[in-house]
Amino acid sequence: MKKKIPEFKSEKEEANFWSKHSPLDYPGEVGEIKKPFEFAIDLLKRASKEHKEKKRLLTFRMEQSQILLAKIIAKRRGDNYQSLLRKWIREGIYKEIKGNPGIEKDVRRQNLRLV
Repeated sequence: MKKKIPEFKSEKEEANFWSKHSPLDYPGEVGEIKKPFEFAIDLLKRASKEHKEKKRLLTFRMEQSQILLAKIIAKRRGDNYQSLLRKWIREGIYKEIKGNPGIEKDVRRQNLRLV
């Protein structure tokens, strides 16, 4: 039985859905776009502000199986695995900071931006 794309009550709900699902899971439900997509200027400005900090190369070792699992998950989400790993690291950092007020104090003292 074919899966149907659900009806969404808001853009936020739709964005949340597509962050966890792939259009490939809904064959026949997603068609080709005839008109080119144009970004809203305010959206582009907001996105550029969020990504101003320059990334630095970091090398660390991971088990091959973890890398392959991250690649599979990222592909299903329509993302690349490096971005997904950065997101997971960022979420882990936030969780640590929120769970420990002392760390948050140190972060503020260092004038670090919580990205």
